Amino acid sequence: MNIEIKDRFMAAWEKYFPGSELPIVCFYSNELGDVEFPNRPKPNNKGYTCVFSQIAPVKQGRPRAFNMENLGCFGSFLPFGFDIDISEDVKNYICNIERVKKSYDHVESIYKHRPP
Repeated sequence: MNIEIKDRFMAAWEKYFPGSELPIVCFYSNELGDVEFPNRPKPNNKGYTCVFSQIAPVKQGRPRAFNMENLGCFGSFLPFGFDIDISEDVKNYICNIERVKKSYDHVESIYKHRPP
């Protein structure tokens, strides 16, 4: 990271958001530098692990990189741009369990029109 850019950002952040936590930055890349993929998360007692559980380590300064093998929750595959088969089970999970989308048609439309 260019240290001048970092210093300018830190000064601006403190000026405009004094005392606030730093933001979490996300981006797509084929180049990971020194970042390693974390181990696949261990399922909790419900049988899945939400990608948001990885926010705590990121806030502690440990970068995270994700791929199909280490995402613990299939619900995160679509927003992260990974191709998966949209089965009835996936649509049911997204619409009726997590309730993040209102209908199966909405899930199908998002998948069809989102950039991979």
